[in-house]
Amino acid sequence: LVVAAQVAGFDRAVFGWEDVAAAPLLFLHARGDILVCTTKLSQFVTARYAPQASVRGLWLWILAWLAPGASQPAMTWEAEVRPTFTAAEALPVGAAQEAIIRGVEWHTRARMLPHASWAEMYDGQRQDGTVSPHNPVAPRPSADLPSGDGEFGILEGVCSRIAYDGEQPVRWWRRSDSNGESALAFALRSRLDGDERSARIATHLLDWVYVTSGLFQTDPERADFGLVHWAADSTSLYGDNDIKIILGCMGAAALLQTDRWDEALVRNILANFRTTGVYGYRGNALQAEDLVARGWRPFWEGRNVIYAPHYQAWIWASYLWLYDKTRDPILLERTRRAITMMMQAYPDRWRWTNGIQQERGRMLLTLAWLVRVDDRPEHRAWLRTIAEDMARGQDVCGAIREELGDLDKGGFRPPLSNAEYGSNEASLIQENGDPVADLLYTCNFTFLGLHEAYAATGEELYRTMADRLAEFLVRIQVRSETHPELDGGWFRAFDFKQWEYWGSNADAGWGAWSIEVGWTQGWIPTVLALRELRLNLWELTAGSRVASH
Repeated sequence: LVVAAQVAGFDRAVFGWEDVAAAPLLFLHARGDILVCTTKLSQFVTARYAPQASVRGLWLWILAWLAPGASQPAMTWEAEVRPTFTAAEALPVGAAQEAIIRGVEWHTRARMLPHASWAEMYDGQRQDGTVSPHNPVAPRPSADLPSGDGEFGILEGVCSRIAYDGEQPVRWWRRSDSNGESALAFALRSRLDGDERSARIATHLLDWVYVTSGLFQTDPERADFGLVHWAADSTSLYGDNDIKIILGCMGAAALLQTDRWDEALVRNILANFRTTGVYGYRGNALQAEDLVARGWRPFWEGRNVIYAPHYQAWIWASYLWLYDKTRDPILLERTRRAITMMMQAYPDRWRWTNGIQQERGRMLLTLAWLVRVDDRPEHRAWLRTIAEDMARGQDVCGAIREELGDLDKGGFRPPLSNAEYGSNEASLIQENGDPVADLLYTCNFTFLGLHEAYAATGEELYRTMADRLAEFLVRIQVRSETHPELDGGWFRAFDFKQWEYWGSNADAGWGAWSIEVGWTQGWIPTVLALRELRLNLWELTAGSRVASH
């Protein structure tokens, strides 16, 4: 009647289950009057079985089999980990501000901020033979451990595995991008309610990235000078990684009214720019060894073109921002050329990562800032084209529905067989039409893009879309008394029809029930706070004096 099997699909086994190993969970004995269960179905609340409608249907069937003709119970329960608000209830006054504070406080409750007293524990988890030294997953830090203040960085987040007792492990890894962008969320929370600890954490996180971690390359004789390694055991150099640090730094510096990172910020932007080719495109991920061996000039003179906004678009925003501060024309010329080619290639020649919707979302910020420095009807039209195409996928509840492009152009497409399931990164949907919002790749980055687009243009479309998305994100923030380490977080996947956390868990690293520090847990509170404070990132940083460097 019920089997456990690893199969592809969103809410059905699209390729069946005949070709995989399947373990029986519930079956009728050959006698016909004995129902055999091989696992503890009665712990469905504690173990967070989902979706609720399916669990309810299963239990109603069991009870009907046990007592034919008897009246059925209502079978309703409150999930131990659930959205903060339903889709229909009125949001209380101050709901957004509460979501910001809870979202930032989550880092402390979940013990994402390592403390000096448990530094050895962090090292031990990384060296333990039971976990991978690269991005290791292990049990979460105990709630009785003290929380740090950012001096030792921030852990990556919660892994998409749920144990029989409802617990989830965490990723004992400190990534440079997650640390840099998280600093902005803490700095904004400090501005919002005057919390001094949040300001201190923001400062420490940026110091960790640029000073103490060793990830920021400071040797001017090396071709990777000014770039930031992804993590301690990875020398990959992603422009998409560095831009999150850059945006976090420029915003936090303005909020904290300091220029302590200005020189590092300029080096970081220019290091990416000088490894960007003639047409304004940069390799998706450069390797430090290759860059050092070849020198930076072949990359600067390269003629590669990669129509992948996920990897290309946001770093362009930093070039436009630095152009605004320095008026060095080459920053605008190369970037405008790249954006022009990207929009001429839209949509048929775009490469997508986990879905085409996220690629659109990543273009919004750059197009908005292009309008800031070069306001032309054509540039405004590009911005509106992308937003209108995304608006067609925005549900009435505010969620941005995930969408796949041409599968031949997908980097991390949904599995095309049961054997592919869980073998690589993947989308949360199996096919277009699945009612899922992605808070790791789409909604989070789109939120910032829409906010900056409205600030740059004043056009109502962007404000309306951002308002609806903001309300959706406030509603679906995690509420849990049983698992305070999850309370205030945002999981990657949300099924906005069933109104619960659900999606295809095919992604090998960042599945449906992961909480990603920085990408998700940084940008959502950041944009909510910018809205509450009536700020935008461009104008907030307008007074930067980075040009002196």
